[in-house]
Formats: sequence, C-alpha cells, structure tokens
Amino acid sequence: MNNRVYLALPPNIMRRAREIVSVRFPEADIGAPDSHPEMFAFASGFGEKAIPALSVTAYPQMVLRASALAGEGRLASPDAGLPPLREELAALGMAPPVGALRIVSVVPGVLAAAASLTHRLEDWIDLCAPDFPGPVGCPPADTPMPYLVETLFGKLAGEEAQNLLKKLDARSNPIDINKRIASGELKAALIIPAFARTFREGVGRMAWPKSGALAIPVVACLAADAAPVARAVLAWLLSDEFQRVIVSDGVIAPAVSGIPGFEELEENGWNLFWPGWDLFLSVAETMCTVNVY
Repeated sequence: MNNRVYLALPPNIMRRAREIVSVRFPEADIGAPDSHPEMFAFASGFGEKAIPALSVTAYPQMVLRASALAGEGRLASPDAGLPPLREELAALGMAPPVGALRIVSVVPGVLAAAASLTHRLEDWIDLCAPDFPGPVGCPPADTPMPYLVETLFGKLAGEEAQNLLKKLDARSNPIDINKRIASGELKAALIIPAFARTFREGVGRMAWPKSGALAIPVVACLAADAAPVARAVLAWLLSDEFQRVIVSDGVIAPAVSGIPGFEELEENGWNLFWPGWDLFLSVAETMCTVNVY
C-alpha cells in the first residue's frame, strides 16, 4: 500500500504541518526534506522512482515532470469534492496545466528595503535602474528564486535587467538576508512576507510591488496507487483549518475561497503577479541544466 506523504512546504509552516499530519493520520508514512538540495533532488527526479502517494512542493520541476507523467497513468486525479482554486488565483491563470495537480497555497515574493535606501523602490522594475545601489539580496541558487529573477526580469526589463543581475547577491538564506538588510549590508532584497515584515525599530521595510507580488505556487499531486490516507491528507491541506494555518503561521496566500489572506495581502487587494506556467516551467528546465550542485 502506497501511504508515503512527501511534504515540502515552506519552512515556517512545514514543522507544524508535519506534526499535525502525523497525529491525525497515523497511517501516513510522512517524509519531509530538511534542506533545499533535498527538495530540488526530489522535484527534479520526480517519477524516476516510485512516486509517493502524495507529493507537495514549490519546486517547479515536479510540475514539469508531472506534465510528462500524466499521460502514462502514474498520477491520479484529485477527488471531485475538493474545493476549487479560489477566484483571485484562477483569474490570474494559475489553474495547473495538468488535471492531476492541485495548488495548496501561493507564496508571494515581495520587496524589502534597508532603512538607508534613498532610491525609489515601489515596483520590480525599480531594481533595474542604472543607479540603484547594490547589493540586492535573493535566496540562493538551490532555490528557484534566482532563476525566476533572471528569467522574469529579462522579460520585464530587457537589457536593463543586467543592471540588477550584476549586483544580485544570492549567497544567503532568507533569515540571513533579513539580517543583512537590517544591518544595511544589503540595500534591498526579493524575499517572502514572513521575513520582509519582521524588521524592528525601523531598520527595514516591506514594499509590495505595484505590479503585484510574485506568485509562487505550492503544488500537490497524487500517485495512481495512492492509499486513501493520502487523499485524506490532501483534503486536510485544502481544509479551512489548514488554510488558516497557512495564513497565520506562514504569511502565505490561501488557495481556498472564503479564507481571508494575511494583512498585507488584503490591504493590497490580492495584487499578485503570475508570470504564467510557460515561464514557470522554463525556470524548471534552466535550473536542471545549470546543475546547481
């Protein structure tokens, strides 16, 4: 019986999710990676070995691989009774390209600035100004973010994207990026709200991009031989209860209608920027080609 559940949720909610699942669904064989290299290895090799009953990740390689595997009968369709993707996300075109996939949540990418920054920082394109000071922080190369930045800004700013890319600092994890902004070592950064909102005593600030926070989907899929417990775990991940945990503990956008977003998301009217599945999947291919390890 395939009862393996692979949970690669954002770190600020993964531990709690793992604990709750282990108590509520004792039949589930829970596995969750502890490092970005493990997450990347799983997603990029998805389907090369036996597929877990339920897989959840924000790494785009799983979506790329699942798109190929869907026609081989190795993935199952989610239960018809699961709640649909909420309207704000569906309107952006975020419905997955393969019916076997479901979006569990969306991680917004926002801007953060050091208090010492005097340059305009209201939207993504501002980072590409020739005189915008560096360095500009970004999560490291074992995450999709640097590749999203290179691909996305190449489309948004053309040759001017080089003004940003040449001063992009992708050496630190989000916690350290936060600290480096607070110290003024980094003038700005691309980061998630859970870190961008935590500055104290005015040493830094979050900036919600005018054109929308970058939407990064957390995607789930079921194996064709998934045990009933895996379907039950997926239903719980999409339940009102867990979707509220996503918001309160993760500062992440819920994927289910009727669940209010976190404060800044609501204040900005759910202003999210989704570059499309084609770009998202091209990032997956680039990341595999570069061989980040």
